[in-house]
Amino acid sequence: MSYLWLNGYLSSLSSPINSVDGILPVNDAANLAALLVSGHTYLTLNDGTGAEIVKAESFGTQVKITRGQDGTTAKAYPAGTCLKWEATRQGIKDTVCSSDFDCCGYADDDCKCGGCNG
Repeated sequence: MSYLWLNGYLSSLSSPINSVDGILPVNDAANLAALLVSGHTYLTLNDGTGAEIVKAESFGTQVKITRGQDGTTAKAYPAGTCLKWEATRQGIKDTVCSSDFDCCGYADDDCKCGGCNG
């Protein structure tokens, strides 16, 4: 599944989420899910007291999220929390790491590239 760049994507939570919720409540969920049907992206939640990066994937007309990516910690967020696409470390790794470019010398030991010896 390929990484998708969603330059300029900006939205907000339509309802609160707790630290383990796995579905993203945004008013434009169906549109976002349609954009993600061919891949995944990373989105940033920020309520002014902290930020979290989530992996976002299409789940029918909803958006499934994997919480606490790129060293961030999952937490509860209120309705209205800002949600936006930003370039993230993992997104760049997902884009650059391939059989043509072994990024393991530039990444920590969680890289998915072939030939990583930690």
